[in-house]
Amino acid sequence: MTSNSKMSNSKIWKGLRLFFVVWGATLGFSSPGGAAPVLSLEDCLVIAEANHPNIAGAAAQVAAQRARLAQSVAADRLEVSGSVAASRSGTDYDESASYSIGATTSIKVFDSNRNKYRVDSQRSTLSATEEEGRSTFLDVRTNVKSSYMTLSLNMEIANQRLESVKAFEHHLEQAKGFYQVGSKPWYDVTKAEVDLGNAQLTLVEAESNIETAKASLLNAMGIDQKEEFDIVPVSSDILSAPQKVGESEFLTSLATLAPLALDSRPDYRASALKILASQAALSAEARAASPNVSLTGGYNSGGDDIFDLETGWNVGLRMSVPIVDGGAAKAGIDIARGQLASLAASQEKLRQDIMLEVRKALSDLTKARERIRISELTLVSAEENRKMAMGRYETGVGDPLEVTDALLSFADAQLANRQAQYDLQLALIGLEKAVGKEFAKD
Repeated sequence: MTSNSKMSNSKIWKGLRLFFVVWGATLGFSSPGGAAPVLSLEDCLVIAEANHPNIAGAAAQVAAQRARLAQSVAADRLEVSGSVAASRSGTDYDESASYSIGATTSIKVFDSNRNKYRVDSQRSTLSATEEEGRSTFLDVRTNVKSSYMTLSLNMEIANQRLESVKAFEHHLEQAKGFYQVGSKPWYDVTKAEVDLGNAQLTLVEAESNIETAKASLLNAMGIDQKEEFDIVPVSSDILSAPQKVGESEFLTSLATLAPLALDSRPDYRASALKILASQAALSAEARAASPNVSLTGGYNSGGDDIFDLETGWNVGLRMSVPIVDGGAAKAGIDIARGQLASLAASQEKLRQDIMLEVRKALSDLTKARERIRISELTLVSAEENRKMAMGRYETGVGDPLEVTDALLSFADAQLANRQAQYDLQLALIGLEKAVGKEFAKD
């Protein structure tokens, strides 16, 4: 098989996969046999791109702006109009008829480039609208990624809470066994039952958080469905990948990321294009008092008898020059200048906000890496402490409070380590949003 055929087959399978994912989302995530579908992160991103109303709205805005550009361009093109008229009138003594048919045409010859600047303004506005659409697209992907990671983390928390329940159940059985043989007091059994109850409560809360996180993911995808679904848990390999990426010198240098953000952020590029559009609009308004010259022509036939009409034609130049407009031209210029100044100020504010976002994202990335390092040390210590406490209790010399503390500390250390790993992933997603660019993680 040739390289081209392999690429073709790959595109076909990718297209079929996208079709079934989107089709399943449209039908409410239905799957064969009624089983809850399992969505990967890529599936969620594909569904969001096909269903999110913000993306659809951005596409509609681009289409509308493209039509406005076409409307502006049409002002410089040949215009032709036709007319047909028939009338009949009369009195008590006489009546008459009148018939006419004609066509007129005109084309602009000179307008001091006023419409050219209007077209330039609309063209820059269209480009700005397209950039805003890209910004919306990236925002949707960012929200889907963050929601997916949050749901995966909540699923892991629930699993860990379940393991804690099992550990406390085992501890309760031990306490009952020691009480039955008379080596431990009833207090140990009561304490173990309370600890088990608390662990079960935290499990219920964790399961509730999963449902909330699922609703958030559906909202991020732009889907309003009540059917059950599941996701592919984020693997340890994926969670460790951003740690390697985040440690790179490229992603820790403000001097590198700041110019990249200004170059990559679609909303910042849109602000620059809006300024260009405003400048062109100002140039158009500045020519409002300039003369306009058009070439006109016409052909008509008319008369009292529909079968015997007299024909005629005309051609000429028409020039119009505003003399007094009540200050409308000056007001238009002032409005355009004010809008230009406002857009320049908004761009500067956006630039400052972007720099702040990048700084915060870099800070979050640094803190997340440090939390991973500390949490790994804490986890090793907590695991060793748990083994010692359980060993002491099993030999009859340990204290139930010591066991409880050791189990809770170990559970907290596990969660802190996992949370730190997810925090690093979320910090990298936040940095992608701040920079306006998705980083490769391979």
